[in-house]
Amino acid sequence: MYRLAVDIGTTNIKLCLFENYRLEEKIDVNIETQFEGSGKVFQNPAKILQQIKRNIRKITQKGFEIDAISFSTAMHSIMPVMETVYDEEMFIWLDTQASDFVKKFKKIDLADQFYQKTGTPIHEMSPFSKIAVLSRKNDYQKAQKWIGFKEYLMKAFTGEEVIDYSTASATGLFNIHEMKWDEDILSFLKLEESKLAKLVDTDTHYPIKKDIADELLLSRELQVYVGACDGCLASLASYLGNGTASTLTVGTSGAVRKLTKKIELDDEGKTFCYYLNKEYWVVGGATNNGGQVLSWANKMFYQESTIYKDLEHIFKVSPIGSNGIQFLPYIAGERAPLWNGEATGSFSGMSINHQREDMLRSLIEGVIFNLRYISELVELDTRDLSISGGFFDSPYLSTLAADIFGKNCIQSVFSEPSFGLICLMNPPKKSIISDQKRIFTSLENHLLYEKEYAKFLNEVKTEL
Repeated sequence: MYRLAVDIGTTNIKLCLFENYRLEEKIDVNIETQFEGSGKVFQNPAKILQQIKRNIRKITQKGFEIDAISFSTAMHSIMPVMETVYDEEMFIWLDTQASDFVKKFKKIDLADQFYQKTGTPIHEMSPFSKIAVLSRKNDYQKAQKWIGFKEYLMKAFTGEEVIDYSTASATGLFNIHEMKWDEDILSFLKLEESKLAKLVDTDTHYPIKKDIADELLLSRELQVYVGACDGCLASLASYLGNGTASTLTVGTSGAVRKLTKKIELDDEGKTFCYYLNKEYWVVGGATNNGGQVLSWANKMFYQESTIYKDLEHIFKVSPIGSNGIQFLPYIAGERAPLWNGEATGSFSGMSINHQREDMLRSLIEGVIFNLRYISELVELDTRDLSISGGFFDSPYLSTLAADIFGKNCIQSVFSEPSFGLICLMNPPKKSIISDQKRIFTSLENHLLYEKEYAKFLNEVKTEL
């Protein structure tokens, strides 16, 4: 029995074919993102759908008979459905068109009230903020509906325009206590509930549309599961595959999360709390400044090579603490822990005696220090930390995380949202502790990093 997990992130689509809980095939596909003025950042959902369909067909052409498909999508996407073409621009979490609205809204009491209802921090990333701004623009005032990519996918594959509770709980529109679209928030937005998709639980499934089944060489009996959002699924995957409830994920962005059996909200609205399934919630904090900080470094410091290929040299030449240079990694504004879209990055402590390698090491350390800062808002347990995402493909960076956090880390193919999807479709009776790579923290290095981390915190509080 083969089941296909399709994980659509910010920068990649990952199609993972499993037989029971064993990975059989994997395809990675890049996603193009468009950046325009005034903070507009969007992707083309129609093109992404075609990429998904084309690569599903590549798998079925190999002779695999797939019984079920499930979808994981990135959080916070939204697009207006117009009478004319609507599927060319889908605004993603990086879009900051709502930044002015957010600055003003966070100053009034409704901001905290809405956070306490939804578990979604008030930020320009969320569909709540985007709809508040975009629905008042001439281009979108006549929008018939507002949907994200999950709804778009489900409509394409099943004919049912639905959104799961998990993805909905990251919109800023969903009341996590009552499990429905929040009436007060919709009233504030002057948005009728009929303009949003139907809500369903994360284990809901529908039969595939016959024309899609025929097009993709799939069985007409195949079931399409709605799935959940990517961050929550990564937490479930790490728990079932690695036996740990705390996760650190770094791709383009990054997040620190923990699995919990109850709703946990922050007094200052700094952490998120999203639904996973009938048993679990996921609490955490997300950063804008993960792997894209290193991508920025590639553009600034490299022409032919990359910072990833240069890590051994950097860590050999520059010691722990980067010879006194501190880097605040907020080059793309910041979500947790600052929730300030206008935050900026900076180097400090530089002198004529410093080398290029010191700057590069401080840049890398700053990314992990910031994730450690976020982890203190989440209050992780004392057990091992599961790490995932392309950032940790390098052993130098996974070791760095273990030493800065002072925790042994676990790395596994089953730390990804795709494995979480398989477990949602076919819940295991007990944890499936898979083949793991363990990264052990060095107490000596951790104590040295503790001193540098204290300097980092002081720098953040002084500068920002």
